[in-house]
Amino acid sequence: MIARGQRLSPGSRLFLAAIALAGGAAFVLGVTRAAERTWAIYLINLVFWSGLAVTGPAIAAMMELMEARWSPGVKRIALTTAGFLPVSFVLFLILFGGRATLYPWVTSPIPVKAAWLNVPFMATRIGVGILVLYALTFAFVRAGFRQGTADPETERRDKGRRAALATAVLFLYVVVLSLFGFDLVMSLDPRWYSGLFGGYFVVSTLYAGFALLAVLSVRANATGLAAIPPAAVQDVAKLVFATSTLWMYFFWSQYLVIWYGNVPVETKFFLRRFFVDPWRLLAFVIFVVGWVLPFVYLLKRLTGRPPERHGPLVLVTLLGLVALFLERVMLVVPSISAGAAFPSGLTEMLITAGFLSLFILSRDWFLARLHA
Repeated sequence: MIARGQRLSPGSRLFLAAIALAGGAAFVLGVTRAAERTWAIYLINLVFWSGLAVTGPAIAAMMELMEARWSPGVKRIALTTAGFLPVSFVLFLILFGGRATLYPWVTSPIPVKAAWLNVPFMATRIGVGILVLYALTFAFVRAGFRQGTADPETERRDKGRRAALATAVLFLYVVVLSLFGFDLVMSLDPRWYSGLFGGYFVVSTLYAGFALLAVLSVRANATGLAAIPPAAVQDVAKLVFATSTLWMYFFWSQYLVIWYGNVPVETKFFLRRFFVDPWRLLAFVIFVVGWVLPFVYLLKRLTGRPPERHGPLVLVTLLGLVALFLERVMLVVPSISAGAAFPSGLTEMLITAGFLSLFILSRDWFLARLHA
């Protein structure tokens, strides 16, 4: 099966475990020396990697409900990102310790928003939302990996159960990811608000999930671990193209409403990020790397027959993932501190590398547990 073949070597696991430990040590040391910067990069990584982990099964749930038969291998690959979810849940519990550092309304409540922005209510809705979403996602993933292994009668019953689980997963996916945007990111600057921000956060995470799925599918196919035809890879590329354009559409819609409203409390969010260094340059890089390059390449790729070589697709989607990570940086850091610099220190790099290592290791562990 594809999952068994994608296991890491013992040496790779040891190397990644060492990086994860180094990232953990950097986090502990950073909290004692530069708490604001450390919690900021922790939050950025947490929402980015947790979003990727839950988006894979969400994509598989979409395929389940649409009865997509164009590539069962792609669907199984999408399910494998769920391995990070138990780690993500623990890391969300740790985030609670940084609430006073990250969120000014914790120590200085805003009366008009106190009914929503208070620690007990926020912790409850985020905690319960994550717990229920992750539990349903794991149930759907287990059912997804059993598909095709039972007799016809059992498979008929399982199909209905998978459809019910897929519906619940997708509903909660949109709700919980919207809360990520509203509660964990937008409330960093509690006086700024946007009604579209939750939807924008969902769409950008979905774009990242399809980009990662493209990379994982090509890797599995190139190493002989899965038989995914060029047409199926082309379909994934189409979805990357669609979600990247939808991401930019949501950004423009959000910006346009705030621009013509010209309300200072809203426009300062964009002024700080598009007219003040270093964020002005970063915004341009995100726009070019995250949308212009993927749009131009994928538009050309999708007008002809599916190519046999997918190297350019992998490069473009990896650049898209990097751009979306930088976009999370641009959303979070200026909200925490108006004069903050770009987080490029050793502590930030080690913490980010630690999260990446945990994501890879947890996926590898998950594949071993599935025996797929």
